[in-house]
Amino acid sequence: MIQLKKIYFIYDADGGLWNEIKYWINKNLLNKRSACELCDISHSKFFVRLEWLTFIRELKNHYKVKVLHRNEVPQNIQDKNYQYPCVIGETENELIEILNKIAFKDYGNPTSVKKLEEQFFQKLAILESNHEFDKVKE
Repeated sequence: MIQLKKIYFIYDADGGLWNEIKYWINKNLLNKRSACELCDISHSKFFVRLEWLTFIRELKNHYKVKVLHRNEVPQNIQDKNYQYPCVIGETENELIEILNKIAFKDYGNPTSVKKLEEQFFQKLAILESNHEFDKVKE
């Protein structure tokens, strides 16, 4: 079984007050296309979604969870050149991409925390079963 030390949810947007204000203005006032599907899922037009906070809080009961902007990503993840947004799991020995940018683009409803949660746990179950299979083959 995969033992995740941490799970990283990484936005395709820069953190910091000024960057978040610019992002909001571009998206909501200038009607520029949203660059981050994870932002659309975790935030409504003005506030973070309660469902998102609940999902993250529940995950924190079982894992160490970090929600980061692309300018806050640790070097070991930057070195992998993942496309954002994404969800990365960290084990003792490796980084595992749980959800990639394409998975976020494939959502039928990009503002559904419930869909993200379902997809996250489905992918995690697949990764765990494949990892068990890999161990048996060795």
